[in-house]
Amino acid sequence: PTMLKLPPPPPTRTAATHKWRFGYGSNLGLKTLREKKNLSVDRYHVGIIKGYELYFMPGLNEYVEPAWAAIRPSPDSELHGSAFLIPNAEAEGLDRQEGGYNVEDIDFTTYDGEVINVGLYVPKKPYVEGSSSEAIPSYRYLKLLKDGAREGGLAQHWLDMLDSVEHYITPPHIREKTLQLIAEFHSDDTRKDELWSAEKLAQHDGSDPDNFPTCTSIMQYVVQINKEKWIFGSWVGHNITRRNLCQFQGKSLDTNDIRYDGPGYRPLPKLCECSEDEREYLMQSLEGQLHRGGKIVAQLEPFLADQS
Repeated sequence: PTMLKLPPPPPTRTAATHKWRFGYGSNLGLKTLREKKNLSVDRYHVGIIKGYELYFMPGLNEYVEPAWAAIRPSPDSELHGSAFLIPNAEAEGLDRQEGGYNVEDIDFTTYDGEVINVGLYVPKKPYVEGSSSEAIPSYRYLKLLKDGAREGGLAQHWLDMLDSVEHYITPPHIREKTLQLIAEFHSDDTRKDELWSAEKLAQHDGSDPDNFPTCTSIMQYVVQINKEKWIFGSWVGHNITRRNLCQFQGKSLDTNDIRYDGPGYRPLPKLCECSEDEREYLMQSLEGQLHRGGKIVAQLEPFLADQS
């Protein structure tokens, strides 16, 4: 593969203004860094860090994003990925976003032999042989790594290794249970005719859970969240179909997600215009709430209206 690298920036860009970070998971690809994470990447190199190996640790939700990329010490191993130079404020923001990892200074060697000191994201929970568990990444997440590795021109054996990793497929018994929960909603006289407006959904944003139980909406379904389970603040009181699709497509969530009172909210995404893989990702997102104690309480009227 052809190696991707960006030329040096003007000499005014020094360690005082910019920081190097190393990407081996979702931060690997230049396109993702610029378009999805909105980072101003000044320099970009691919290469290796010695003494670590890649694995996948359990993610946020076993039904939709079951695993994230992680690393563990391994004296004879090499970790392939990208080093990128970004402004200090953006590096601090990325460090906050990667809250499950510590940033450790380490030497990175480009495929051309240049050595650069970079910040490496090391999981805060170290891998313990025999007690730490591994997990299988989603199709979306694994594709992000594979696309980024190909775009950057990582070594062929690394591309082959990523191609050999299996991705999560919803087990049949999980999907059967999901379809059963949906069917139960549609046959329940107390719920099946409930239609909510976007304004009503927005009241259930977690700010007054006693009077308005926290809800989100995925596709046409409004789901009351299990109080015991954590959920992204950006999901509550909101139909997250567009947000999920932006996530799947590698687009910036901040730029492209629109809340109900923002320009461009309607029309909501049409399921008939989604690919099979996109519809599966939305179904897994719904599963991620229903199988963690969430309950369908209504359908979202504007979503249904925008399907025709």
